[in-house]
Amino acid sequence: MDKNQYNEKKQERREKKRKEKRSVQAEEVIFIFEKVLEEWKTVKIFNTLIQKNPNSLIDKKKVETISKGNCKIFPSELSEERYQYYCETREKVYSYWNSKKDVKNKIVPSEAN
Repeated sequence: MDKNQYNEKKQERREKKRKEKRSVQAEEVIFIFEKVLEEWKTVKIFNTLIQKNPNSLIDKKKVETISKGNCKIFPSELSEERYQYYCETREKVYSYWNSKKDVKNKIVPSEAN
């Protein structure tokens, strides 16, 4: 087994392990991202997911984690267009949370006195 084959196998093992550990479908991750951008609360997102799919293995803590943009989906899980949409949406979620953080950290001059 040469180095390229070894690296491919290693990548496949990692991808499989991470997908199983995540226990959330790729489309559910995209749904969570979309709803975060619509400014839904994580509890509402969680309840909606459970209502849509009662057999979902997602829990509230995972929804909170994913809602911050912290979830990796692999290109093999989605079509090329859908994966591109996922990447764009994930970037928007990061920007959304960064802008929220920036607003919180700003000090208004009248409050400083």
